[in-house]
Amino acid sequence: MIKSLLRPVKYLFLKNRKIYHQIRSELGVSPNNQKIFQIALTHRSASIKTEDGTLINNERLEFLGDAILGSVIADFLFTKYPNENEGFLTQMRSKIVKRDFLNSLAKEIGLNKLLISHLDNNNNKKHIYGDALEAFIGAVYFDRGYEFTRKYIINVLIAKHVDLDLLVKTNTNYKSQLIEWTQKYKKELSIDTDNNPLNKEVFISYIRIEKEIAGFGEGKSKKEAEQNAAGQALLSLKVIYTKQKSLIE
Repeated sequence: MIKSLLRPVKYLFLKNRKIYHQIRSELGVSPNNQKIFQIALTHRSASIKTEDGTLINNERLEFLGDAILGSVIADFLFTKYPNENEGFLTQMRSKIVKRDFLNSLAKEIGLNKLLISHLDNNNNKKHIYGDALEAFIGAVYFDRGYEFTRKYIINVLIAKHVDLDLLVKTNTNYKSQLIEWTQKYKKELSIDTDNNPLNKEVFISYIRIEKEIAGFGEGKSKKEAEQNAAGQALLSLKVIYTKQKSLIE
């Protein structure tokens, strides 16, 4: 199946040497199957259509990479923190695989400059870099196997780009922080979350404080959408209260 899907992109990868050199630099080795990385860096909006109408993009590799990343991170944390409980390990894994964190990680290794997408600069583009990183990990697994992928995630992605000590101290439960803030200052809080009418696979969430929209977020789950909306609300509140403080001073 995968071989038939790779045929239409037989020559596409070779036309873009920048992608090849970036991947070789990132992995430390030349890819065995260059075309699988081309697919990993092709967003659904730029899908390649085969003769039988099949659309080729990075969604299947994203699914694969997501599962592998979660497995490797869980095993890594279990070994690194032998005395911590399940709650701590779950929170740490969530912080690392959180969509915003993966977006930042994808940009750090330069995937945002390689991703092929036909989306314009709007909210629909917010999470595609993190998705591409998962697809990239799926491609690494397909190309080099599990052990190589595990070492890449731990020795490159985590070792070079993740400050675990800082992450331990960081509270990324934005929804919990927002609820605590509104209770402290006796503000009315409402959270409305539902499927995006234009894309049923995506959830959208609106957060209102005192009936005014304070945050908006999207995600692949209700929890992710609400966390993103809460994060935006906290950011806007910080801006508002910083301005008020400066006016008072």
